Amino acid sequence: MRWLFVIILVALFELFSYGAAQGLNWGLASILSPQSAQYLLWGVFAVSNGLLMIAILRLFSMGLKLAMTWLTLLWLVILTTVAVAGVNVILRYGLSTLYQQPFYQNYGVLLMMVLGFAGLVGLSLYNAYRLTVRKLRITIDKPLSTPLRLAMVSDLHLGLLVGKYHLNQLSNIIQREQVQLLLMPGDIMDDDIKYYQARQMQTSLQHLVSQVPFGVYATLGNHDLYGSRAEITNALRQAGVQVLIDEGMLVNHQVWLAGRLDDMIGNRKATAELMPANLNQPIILMDHRPSHINENSQLPIDLQVSGHTHNGQIFPANFIVKYLNTVAYGYKKIRNTHVVVSSGFGFWGVPFRLGSQSEVWVIEMVGAGI
Repeated sequence: MRWLFVIILVALFELFSYGAAQGLNWGLASILSPQSAQYLLWGVFAVSNGLLMIAILRLFSMGLKLAMTWLTLLWLVILTTVAVAGVNVILRYGLSTLYQQPFYQNYGVLLMMVLGFAGLVGLSLYNAYRLTVRKLRITIDKPLSTPLRLAMVSDLHLGLLVGKYHLNQLSNIIQREQVQLLLMPGDIMDDDIKYYQARQMQTSLQHLVSQVPFGVYATLGNHDLYGSRAEITNALRQAGVQVLIDEGMLVNHQVWLAGRLDDMIGNRKATAELMPANLNQPIILMDHRPSHINENSQLPIDLQVSGHTHNGQIFPANFIVKYLNTVAYGYKKIRNTHVVVSSGFGFWGVPFRLGSQSEVWVIEMVGAGI
């Protein structure tokens, strides 16, 4: 499996490097000599293959993320080139007077390339760092004395690029939305607790926990299990987060909450083993990956919350994850189970989101007859 990933990665790097270099040569044609254009092509390939080797050989811990950031920038150059080429064609045949102006002939494409690329980078950063709140009201067919107002954030990836700023935003949202219960279905940390400790995020996380009346509950995702499972679990529990590891518990004496390990753990418990004795009480399942929705929906689960997909994070990967998952993003009711899959609170590796946005789901659960 790792070799397949490496082959795909190499192919993408070479393809994107060529496409981006050609796009830059076209966009900068008014200021580049033929020799400079050749140097630009070689330079792009040199940087790409250098970062690729660093990532494959794992020369330092941030190598893969740095390489993926470069790959994303190449992709944004390609998208910019396609968009500018389209605008250029429209101007040529639709607004020929403007197209034939000397300034446009000399600098029009260059200016659009610069503005287009800056716009895509700015939008991607905005989508990554500006949290949006998705609101949902669901009615279950089980008794619930009063509506339960809960929030769900998946894929926090607390680390180098996501930290106190995001946690403080979340605290403000929790307070403003009067959330009673907060669920975190996996990938709380970004592989380890190095930056969580160095940047003293525990204080912000503890403050967040103190604002939630019924508590904050988490499960472990794949990035929480890459060698630092015990440290991550302990750090979360020390901050007051209750970590459910293939177990369930009764919350506020009325809602059963079950939390599964990520499915990279081959011997994790089946969802059915986490169900309560009383199946007539409201049941919420936290399952990091949305890969077992069809099986889970055959159980008396009222709400499943998941993440992992990031809604593709960078366009057009959202279409790929949509093809691979029953529910890749958003809300869907399957049988009697309400399913919510989040695009994530943070992001992985690349501090960009295009075609997705960092988010918090606020869900009001209403019981039958209310």
